[in-house]
Amino acid sequence: MMGVAGVLGAALLCAIHGATIENTSFEDGDGVNTFRAFNPTQAEETIIQCALGVVGLALNLRAYDFVSQEICAAEDPEFETFYTKNFLLNEGIRAWMETQDQHHENLIFPEEALPRGNAL
Repeated sequence: MMGVAGVLGAALLCAIHGATIENTSFEDGDGVNTFRAFNPTQAEETIIQCALGVVGLALNLRAYDFVSQEICAAEDPEFETFYTKNFLLNEGIRAWMETQDQHHENLIFPEEALPRGNAL
């Protein structure tokens, strides 16, 4: 949830910053219509850097979310992180598919060892 709020906050910040750049990167002219009335005074890279800043902020918030989950997992062994959920899911799928993948091994698993529904 923190990542979603961070991305939305970054989008709002980018919109505000973009409006500021729009006001500073164009100067008013004497043209009759809008397209001739504005002349660019700064390079286009400024707006591209704003967009890259939002992407970088989103990646930083995602990394922060991952690290904070790992810290919580270190303090509480019952806490499930993305890593443990993916690990359990992969192990469950591997155990479930092992009899079909390695049929030459004649593997037989008891029903209670196989994943059931949304148990993971």
